[in-house]
Amino acid sequence: MDIVHPTRGKLVTGIRNSLAGMLFVLTAIRVNAADQNLPNPLTLAESVSIALSNSSIIRTAQSRLDQASARYVQSRSALLPQIDVFVNQAYLTMNLKGLGIDIPTVPQGKQGPFPSMNARVRLSWDLLNLANRDAWKSFRSREDSSRLQVDNAREVVVLDVVSAYLQALRAKASRDTLTDQTKLATDLYQLTRDRVKEGVSAPLEANRALQQVNSLEQQRQEAEQNYIDAKLNLANTLQIQITSDFELSDAPEAYGVDTTIDPATAVKAALASRPDYRALEASVRAAQQQVQSTKASRWPTLNASFSDGQSGETPDKNVNTYRLAGTLEVPIFTGGRIRGQIEEAQGALAETQAAHDQLRSQIETDVLTAVAGVEWARKEVETSAANVKLSREEVQLSRQRFTQGVTDNTEVVNAQDRVSRADDARVRAMYTLGLARANLARAMDAAEKTYRK
Repeated sequence: MDIVHPTRGKLVTGIRNSLAGMLFVLTAIRVNAADQNLPNPLTLAESVSIALSNSSIIRTAQSRLDQASARYVQSRSALLPQIDVFVNQAYLTMNLKGLGIDIPTVPQGKQGPFPSMNARVRLSWDLLNLANRDAWKSFRSREDSSRLQVDNAREVVVLDVVSAYLQALRAKASRDTLTDQTKLATDLYQLTRDRVKEGVSAPLEANRALQQVNSLEQQRQEAEQNYIDAKLNLANTLQIQITSDFELSDAPEAYGVDTTIDPATAVKAALASRPDYRALEASVRAAQQQVQSTKASRWPTLNASFSDGQSGETPDKNVNTYRLAGTLEVPIFTGGRIRGQIEEAQGALAETQAAHDQLRSQIETDVLTAVAGVEWARKEVETSAANVKLSREEVQLSRQRFTQGVTDNTEVVNAQDRVSRADDARVRAMYTLGLARANLARAMDAAEKTYRK
């Protein structure tokens, strides 16, 4: 028959209830995040805030920081005193001859059983261990690197959200312009059909106008689907309920802020502030300190230990004893182990330095490309806006000529085609400008500051 201690049973039940409660809370958090409704209309700032709260990229970076912090604490513990309590009560037998003890006046062979008790406090401390000290510094630098990687993950998430939001805005703008163009083409078809009834225009002109309506309607339907796809992609980027049942705000801040910056100043500022670059700098320091730690393992180490407690037969039959010792260890021959560890650490350092140099080059490229891209995209927006104005004026003039009977509707249809291309070019230019500004903000470590307001 099994007997369960009442206190132990309550403890086990309490642990089970606590674990069940934690599981319920975690499940509720995940469900709430998945079922969270999007604001309607959805602004870019709201999108950024939602993504920063839900992003698995940030959670992964944070978990790596937690691991690095835990490893740092473990490395620091090697520099601090270690204290524990030891209690032992035993009943044993002993063969004195097996221990090499041969005393004529003491009976030989098996002795006992007899009790043995030992209870004491033990302290151990590495007073001198340069390898552990440098390893602690290395883990501290790794923790700094992981903390900066969390900041970098936030910047990456913001850029992803801005890119997805701009893509959805582009799809929405294309749909809206095609809707207007379809309405304009429909008006032309109705006008042409009325003129055919009056015998002023030929049926061929009505046929031509209807083809234009159908072609634009097909493009509008495709743009509508592209808009839905872009919204679904945005919802997925936000890691929220996957739906397209929301609209986007057309606020101008989604396309960024028009700023002028000197390229050389931008590169210098980016290198000073980019968290991914600073994280790699910390990783280089960590690798250098790891090399120093490995080399320091060749040096002597000094350890002090002390124990104090009761020793005897039983807890009520004992005397106080203590032990104070110092240990000096000097590595003489390790069979090449230390040399191999040093070479491995130096190889890791060289790899980290190469990654650091490559990232520096990439940051300079990103900044200069973004600065040039913003300037080019700004000119594209200006040119496309002027072209849209001209193409719309052409449509008005050609319609006037058509209604006056000067020409057929071929000029109008052709003018409407040019309006369609001009509108599409303007939409592309706005998207390119917004994305170029976002890339520049990311390159300058200012994405979250710019878009989360």
